[in-house]
Amino acid sequence: MLTPRLEAIAKMIPQGATIADVGTDHGYLPLALLKEARIPSAIAADINEKPLASARKNTGEEFLDQMQFRLGNGIEPIGLCEVEIVVIAGMGGELITEILSADWEKTRSLSTYILQPMVKVPFLRKFLHQNHFCILDEEIVREGNKFYQIIKVIHGEEEAFNPIYEEVGPVLLRKAGTVLDEYLDFRIERIEIIQAQLRSCQESKNDEIMRWEKKKQEFLEVKEDVGK
Repeated sequence: MLTPRLEAIAKMIPQGATIADVGTDHGYLPLALLKEARIPSAIAADINEKPLASARKNTGEEFLDQMQFRLGNGIEPIGLCEVEIVVIAGMGGELITEILSADWEKTRSLSTYILQPMVKVPFLRKFLHQNHFCILDEEIVREGNKFYQIIKVIHGEEEAFNPIYEEVGPVLLRKAGTVLDEYLDFRIERIEIIQAQLRSCQESKNDEIMRWEKKKQEFLEVKEDVGK
């Protein structure tokens, strides 16, 4: 049984695709896809041997011939053009950008990426725009009090970039939905908490307070326009 986060990633993988799961941890995602006969094969890659050993154990004998386990950093253990989809999930946005930019020849040879940053989403989104990745699909899921954004990208020019796209992407905004509304409310609430803290601090500068007010207004405008 996959978590909502991993299930949302799985839904973005088309029937019959070959995948590499970078930072596979226990190998839950590729194993679930193999069990459902959604994919013919998978590469489970990780920088550490222990997660790979766990993934091997979870895979068992039934799917062992369909799953390869490779030790290495990022996409280093994946060959040029070897798979159709690379999943990089459960890492910080900054680390994901380091993985993508470590070897541009290999990165560009692999056509589709599904990215799920745990933190620094704006950092990753800005990087994707600056390096000519085009968003195919996006989703936002909630697990308890945490929100996770999932971004499926290919190489290509993105549509005109709006600053708010660093926080919430264009496809996500067009989709709308309850979880997105909850996320926007959450972000607005967090900004209001920061604003209250700044106002209570005598050393706070007015331009800092105004910067957060501008950010809050951007989210309020998005909330007003979402789904239109």
